[in-house]
Amino acid sequence: MNRLRRGLSAYAAMIRLFSRNVWLVLLFGMGSGLTFGIFLFTFNFYVLSLGPGYDEAFLGTLQSAASLATIAMALPAAYIAQRYSPKWVMIASGLIGAVAYLGLVLFPSQWPLVAFRMLAGVSMSLGGVAGAPFLMAHTGARERQWAFSFMAGLSTVASFFGNLLAGILPGWLGGWAGAGPTETLSYQLSLGSIVLLSLFSIIPLLFIRATRLPQGAIELPWVLVRRHARLFAMFLLPSLVIGLGAGLMQPFMNVYFRNVYEQPDPAIGVVFALGGLAMAVGQFAGPPMADRYGKIKTVMLTQGLSIPFLMTLGLGAYLVPSGRAAAELFFIIAGVAYIFRLALMNLSNPVYQTFVLERVPEQAQALSVSLTNLVFQVGWFIMPQVSGQLQVAHGPAGFTYVFAGVTLLYATAIVIEWLFFGRGKVPAEVATEGAAI
Repeated sequence: MNRLRRGLSAYAAMIRLFSRNVWLVLLFGMGSGLTFGIFLFTFNFYVLSLGPGYDEAFLGTLQSAASLATIAMALPAAYIAQRYSPKWVMIASGLIGAVAYLGLVLFPSQWPLVAFRMLAGVSMSLGGVAGAPFLMAHTGARERQWAFSFMAGLSTVASFFGNLLAGILPGWLGGWAGAGPTETLSYQLSLGSIVLLSLFSIIPLLFIRATRLPQGAIELPWVLVRRHARLFAMFLLPSLVIGLGAGLMQPFMNVYFRNVYEQPDPAIGVVFALGGLAMAVGQFAGPPMADRYGKIKTVMLTQGLSIPFLMTLGLGAYLVPSGRAAAELFFIIAGVAYIFRLALMNLSNPVYQTFVLERVPEQAQALSVSLTNLVFQVGWFIMPQVSGQLQVAHGPAGFTYVFAGVTLLYATAIVIEWLFFGRGKVPAEVATEGAAI
């Protein structure tokens, strides 16, 4: 009890160090998290409801299209974030996202879905590349890790409520319109609601006071890449491998629970919501763990602990479709495994991001975030196609191969991190202390 009280006191002390501008960006992150929580849960079911030709393989194509757009925007986004105010870059990302969501609802045919899903990828690329350097510039070394983890945790809590809403919105809105909860119209109305949410989320950004741009001459992204090639390569390779694993699995988790265990949307929504809540708890636990064990040890430890839960998810995909286990029972087991895996893997994300940003020059911070998004999205570009084809070819049992591949990739990433950083070979820190403005 005393340890919990000390931990809460430490959090309260760090939170009081956050500036007004940081709190406004945290509010934007909460709005974006709520929006994304509804979108992530609803979109796959919306596409599958459109009829023949809109199957898991097409879902893979859509995710690959979004990732391709993110990859293509990586270097331009880094330059834009360096050239213009982060405030207006984040506002632009929110407006672009609203247009993308609206297009997905209004034009439910294949090529428009691909185009607007790519536009959503552009929005995510811009928002991510502006937000992290903004937090670096508006926090000191003492509270920086806490701010990054708090941003991730608040966004995840909002996503938790988004998942809960997504489980009931199609039934509620569809019933109001005279449609069943799994009909296309119900999913369209649910997705349409997030257009308004996306617009509301940018309102706090309008109140951000003037912020400084990075000092010094603005350099083209590829010049910075050449100058810091070795440093970037060390930081980006683990993200690439983890992105390959995440792209194989994560876009299809709601499909996994529906097809393997034959569960309805509300039950899956509860699992997703609890997973989001567990993610938030993990992310809030990140700063004290990083303070106690060090950032990179915290990253490797939590990633390693997630692997048994990945294997449990794959085991369910083997046992239940073959009739060796009851779907109702293993759905609970798989749900618990999913929740713990999310908490452990996502605890490490803001810790690793801070670890990287503290070790690159200020003028390269936006580029660092953008390149991390790029290599991560390479996995989301390639692997959803593989996963979708495995599901089409093998049915629900195809997820056995999916989770085996994810387990292998995550284990590989941990080995790479240990070789690069785990034996005292961490690159020297670069002074990046930003004045709070």
